[in-house]
Amino acid sequence: MLAFGMLYSLSLIVFGLCADARRRLGGAVAILLLAGLVGYATWLFVVLALGYVALSGWMQIRRVPPWLAWARIAAWVVASAGLVLHGWPGYEGLVVVEQRVLKEGSLPVSLYVSHDKVLVAWSLLGWLPLFGHSMPPVGGVPARAVPWVGAGGIVALMGLAVALGLVAWQPGLPEVFWVFAVANLLNTCVAEELLFRGMLQRWLMRRTGALVAVAVSSGLFGVAHLTGGGAFVLVATAAGLLYGLVYLWTGRLVWAVLVHWGLNLSHLLLFSYPMLAGA
Repeated sequence: MLAFGMLYSLSLIVFGLCADARRRLGGAVAILLLAGLVGYATWLFVVLALGYVALSGWMQIRRVPPWLAWARIAAWVVASAGLVLHGWPGYEGLVVVEQRVLKEGSLPVSLYVSHDKVLVAWSLLGWLPLFGHSMPPVGGVPARAVPWVGAGGIVALMGLAVALGLVAWQPGLPEVFWVFAVANLLNTCVAEELLFRGMLQRWLMRRTGALVAVAVSSGLFGVAHLTGGGAFVLVATAAGLLYGLVYLWTGRLVWAVLVHWGLNLSHLLLFSYPMLAGA
């Protein structure tokens, strides 16, 4: 079932990248039905997800009166929030490890392969390109400098986490690393960058300007990690600033995704994960 979970998420991302609306929508319907047939998702979740696919398709291909347009946007926002928060009826994530200590001295952690948040990524890809420019670059930072900026930002962020006592230097390769790497990219990084940078930051930029947009979207990204505590929110907010600036300078969401993924992998490989037991 784990292999199917990876295929499911990858398929939704690939279908989301299709320019042809029929392939994008038809592919999503097919993979959802297959998920129900093999038991990867409950049929209740599948039926609700098919409604979400229909809503996304309706929003992308049909113009309606302004009042109805706002109503369906509101419905999409509520439904998407439920997916991101794993709150939909019938949702059951695939358990990889449950309350296991991955590194000595760290808090126990549960890892899941989820099939809900990636649907938000699929939906947003109908409006936002992942690899192409989704907005004009701002700031004049050359493309060749972006990997160095990202790497330097990751070092600084993990240094902040160490200084705050959240983690300690602890290199090691947990047995779940490869599952984590694939699932984190497909189910977390792509979806969160499309949502916080591609949708929220771009929307704010058109109304408030670049700096306010980066600051507000980063702050909300930090608040989304409130379960980790105040210090964790601070680090997550700083991480959001890094991702937001990378997106601002390049205009391409793929760079924000890669820096986000690089930070998460560095955390797991080189430091306590998810946090020190005493943090």
